[in-house]
Amino acid sequence: MIYYIQGKLVFKSPARVVLENNGVGYTLNVSLETSQSIGEEGENIRLFTFQQIREEEINLFGFSTERERETFLMLLSVPGIGPKVAMRILSGLRTDELYNAILSDDASVFTNVPGVGKKTGERLIVELKQKVEKLPVSEERQEDSEREIFASAVEALTVLGYKRREAAVSVGKIMKEKGRKMSIEEIIKEALKKG
Repeated sequence: MIYYIQGKLVFKSPARVVLENNGVGYTLNVSLETSQSIGEEGENIRLFTFQQIREEEINLFGFSTERERETFLMLLSVPGIGPKVAMRILSGLRTDELYNAILSDDASVFTNVPGVGKKTGERLIVELKQKVEKLPVSEERQEDSEREIFASAVEALTVLGYKRREAAVSVGKIMKEKGRKMSIEEIIKEALKKG
């Protein structure tokens, strides 16, 4: 199997690219995320690949990161999800959005992906939740959850009578002092203790 192809990007569209390596042009199907993150035509790039061999055809799928490729392979492990549907999902959702939807049991997110819908989303959640829970948390996902905890804790303290600025300063200090792995409830208790 071809693990990656490195070469000159000679053609680029939102769903397909042609990559030239040693005089051979490879056509690769790509997601919107990959298409947006790779360079422009004429630049040298590397795409991680998945090769699908059928009776009449050979298809290559390209990914800008190994993480996106692993996500694609994970999607293919779900019964009824083929490469085309997997690419549609990766084009409609960023990898972190997909993981967050699975972890939070939010099948409604998949209704925004053409041709996927809520039922397929529910099946993806059931099939992939345990796999996604075992994945290392990406820095981006960790930052997003920290921002959400910060915002929720500040909101809760303003409801309890704090001025927004005081609440933000207090929550910021607590999260910095105690390390960022705190629940909203723990942060609020700490803030109330400090008065």
